[in-house]
Amino acid sequence: MQLVQPGHSLVIVFLRRFFKVLLSLPLLLGLAFLLYLNAALYYRPHYFDVGGQRLNADVLAQLRHLQERMHQGAAADMQELFPEGFVFTNAFYSLSWSEVAAAAPPASQLHQDAVSESRWAVQQIASPQGRAIFNPDLPLPYGAFYVGWLNYALGKQLAAQLPAQRLTADTALFRHNCARLARVLDSTAAPYPETYPNLTWPADVAVGVASLAEHDRLYPPRYQGPIRSWLRRAAALTYSSGLLPHEVEFASGRPREGARGSSQSLLLCLLADIEPTFGRAQFRQYRRHFVDRRLGLPGIREYPFGSALGADVDSGPVIWEIDGAASVVGRRAAQQYGDVALAEGLHCSMETFGLARTVDGKRAYLFGELPLADAFLVWGNAAAIKPGPAPAANWRWRFQLYCLATAAVTGALLFWLWRRPR
Repeated sequence: MQLVQPGHSLVIVFLRRFFKVLLSLPLLLGLAFLLYLNAALYYRPHYFDVGGQRLNADVLAQLRHLQERMHQGAAADMQELFPEGFVFTNAFYSLSWSEVAAAAPPASQLHQDAVSESRWAVQQIASPQGRAIFNPDLPLPYGAFYVGWLNYALGKQLAAQLPAQRLTADTALFRHNCARLARVLDSTAAPYPETYPNLTWPADVAVGVASLAEHDRLYPPRYQGPIRSWLRRAAALTYSSGLLPHEVEFASGRPREGARGSSQSLLLCLLADIEPTFGRAQFRQYRRHFVDRRLGLPGIREYPFGSALGADVDSGPVIWEIDGAASVVGRRAAQQYGDVALAEGLHCSMETFGLARTVDGKRAYLFGELPLADAFLVWGNAAAIKPGPAPAANWRWRFQLYCLATAAVTGALLFWLWRRPR
């Protein structure tokens, strides 16, 4: 009988321990990741005081990050990647600064800086570069999308200022665009003017209608008739779910494609400005058809329950049937309609999985590599520019149960791996 040499025995012991350590490392890293996720889901924004007003410091940090990128041409870069990327990036950037300006005391330096940045972004949209891809020969020159977002951003910028602070040129452009929008809305049989020749999307038109509603809050009302008429015609052409469709036939206004999460999230934000009662009814249907959970965490589907199509040019990335863009904008919609638990759940999930990081007072997501995503996120988060109520219930409990079960299995594997043999 050949005995195992002492040297061989030591090698075997070493190899056994080496492989135990090798197998344990991913398990321990997994436990650490679960701990990080659970801690990150308790994210709370930081607030600071400006002239007696408590404002969201994280929103301002997001805007400081974007400010540098925007002035380096980020919107033009986004146009290379996304249809209408230039307008969208500038519009959400302007709208977010307008939220800051409206919340900050009018005499503060922050208010003045916010108005200046919002105006700069509106000027970018109004520039030849901003309208370059749009058709000037449509009944509404440059189309519903372009005129709508330009005017909505301009209206919010004006609303953030005291009447004496508003520039005459800004007011004149806003009123001119409102008159053009109302005229075209009244002259078409269908409720949706074109964005491109013979192509129209309800969300593109809703943003223009929202700018008319903004006008009537700023000045003596002039557009209640066109607004009510548009709402009546749009409500008569909803999809079978009762929601406004994603895309419609230009001539008739009838649905070409049913409701989708990305456009619904945006429509709900705009309807809160146009007609909150109709918006709340739409939000209830939206919750029923689009609010979903993955591993216990909330997300917004791109397609309603029962449909499992993938991403396209109109959506953000769709992962496990959840659309990133729909969830980002859905966070704002939930905040506007008072669904605090859903708003916080979406927000904390984005903070956790969006790899949010603040460095030198600048906050970015996904390493700051996609300014349009940062612009969407800051507009969604700007809905909470001032402190709001915390949700009464723990919306995280389902995810925590999954984590607890995973941790228990992982712990059992580690115990089995390192147990002493009898």
